[in-house]
Amino acid sequence: MKTLYPYLLAAMVLMSACRKTRYYSRSQIVPNMLTLIDANKNVAFAASFTLAWNEMKQQVGAPINNKAKAVKWMNDSPVSGDILGPKEFKRDVRIKGAEITMLVNFQRELGFDVPMQPLKEPFTFNGKAVKAFGMVDYDPEIVAETHLVYYRDEDHFVMSLDSKDKSSDIILAKGFNKGAQLHVILQQIQGAIRKGTNIKAYASLKIPVLKFQEEEHFKELEGIDFKAKGKPYKIMTARQKTLFTLDQEGARVVDSAIIEAVSTDSVEVMRPPNLVFDKPFVVLLQKKKSPFPYFMLKVENDEIMDANRD
Repeated sequence: MKTLYPYLLAAMVLMSACRKTRYYSRSQIVPNMLTLIDANKNVAFAASFTLAWNEMKQQVGAPINNKAKAVKWMNDSPVSGDILGPKEFKRDVRIKGAEITMLVNFQRELGFDVPMQPLKEPFTFNGKAVKAFGMVDYDPEIVAETHLVYYRDEDHFVMSLDSKDKSSDIILAKGFNKGAQLHVILQQIQGAIRKGTNIKAYASLKIPVLKFQEEEHFKELEGIDFKAKGKPYKIMTARQKTLFTLDQEGARVVDSAIIEAVSTDSVEVMRPPNLVFDKPFVVLLQKKKSPFPYFMLKVENDEIMDANRD
């Protein structure tokens, strides 16, 4: 069997010339988890941009002060020191006069110990036929690497998937896509996980194949002026490129006044549930015990899926 190695590669450049490349019209990348998001789009966040921003602050030796809301969101972006280890991402910082060029990227491979089953039967996401994987025929090895950590009903549940990289978790959360910021969505998922469930067994598991490839210019940050130690700087270019796949082999690689509240009361059921990600859901990749993910993807539409034309 040909092995498909899923991957995640995210990069950020500040203050350097570049061209814009867009792959999707119904998907976007955000530079932090506090940026307001489009409810109808797939939305990705990768920690490399925040890491690069923090690295830039260290290089200029002073806070980046500007009244723009986008700057405040970057400065307040919630990350922790254990989000990625110092050897788990690369950075290239170049300072020439008042010009700073910075590239930060990381790659994570979170392959499954036991590949899941590619689904041959029809599968739809939001009514569109797409390729999927999971477990239809019972396999104790697949069951052993997939864990139901929260269950309310078949439209609201959270799965944790083991990978070969024992330092990271892959979390899939269905029914937690409502929120003005990714940080709000993350808090809802974390609350559900803390609530937990007594249900451990499930009848089947079906997950759409994801292939996300996008490059985003953060225009809200471009053109921003700031001073550090009396020296003026200007952000000429801010961009990020993210590639992410999730398939049967594994994965490579906020708050508004009005949100749709989702009850997180856990309801126990007698029969093993079918866990089908056929409606919007969220993917988290994060280090074990870290409070924040290094990659987060809100899956809202089928633009990043393979159409099943069979």
